[in-house]
Order: sequence, then structure tokens, then C-alpha cells
Amino acid sequence: MAPAVTRPDITRFRPTADTKFHIDYSWWEDSGRDFRLYLRDQLCAECRERFNDHRNTENVDWVDPETGEVHRTDALWECLRTRCANDPDFINEHLPIGAACFRVFLANDNTPLSPNELSQILPWKPARIILATLGGRQIYLGIRPVQ
Repeated sequence: MAPAVTRPDITRFRPTADTKFHIDYSWWEDSGRDFRLYLRDQLCAECRERFNDHRNTENVDWVDPETGEVHRTDALWECLRTRCANDPDFINEHLPIGAACFRVFLANDNTPLSPNELSQILPWKPARIILATLGGRQIYLGIRPVQ
């Protein structure tokens, strides 16, 4: 089951279908949850086999497909970006909304997206349902509005 935490006070800010969301890594730290453990759980079976656990993974070169720049990156991220995210089943209609959105953000290097944009990537999830989930009282997997 996906970790969920109640949102403190949401009365001051009401997200809309055009509000950009992203994975807030500080939420993971503040909540005491292990992001890398959950990241490993998102990997395909082949990549999970490659990494016995989420600790002590090596750094590898990763080439940004947009810019061609080479970056040193964690092998878990590299495997997710180059293998898992390209698997047609990585993001599918059987995933809960929060998990599907989480995987979209993982696959797109956490580029902020609105519920309207997410519903184009997840056509089986209407923007209003995505907004109700991500903009509700609970925080799913650290997905929060961009400040």
C-alpha cells in the first residue's frame, strides 16, 4: 500500500487542474520514509534482480537524451530511466492513481506536470480524478504541488 500522510492545512491553497505537481523529496526525508527503497520497488523484475537491495549501488554515466550531456547518476535511477520506464507495462491502467502518477514523475525526471497534463499521459484517468487524488487531504508518495 502506498504511504499516505494527511496534508497539514490545505485551506489556503486550492490546486486546480492546471496546478503543477512533482515528487517533493523533502517530504520523504521529513516523513522518515526511505525513497530509495520505494524506488527499487518500482523497478521491473530484471532490474530488481540486478539490485539485491537499495543500498550501496554504484554511480554510472547517464546521457540526457534531450541535451546529450553526460551525468554521473545512481544506478537505480539509470536502470529505471533506461529500462523500466521504456517497458509498456511500467505505467498501466491497473495501477492506483497515486502510483501511476509517481511512476510518470520517476520516468520524466520529476518534471512538474498538472492533472491536465497527467491525464494526457494516463488517458484512462480523467484530470478531475487526478486532481482529487493529488490535491486532496492526503499526500501520496510525496507528490505535492510545486511551490
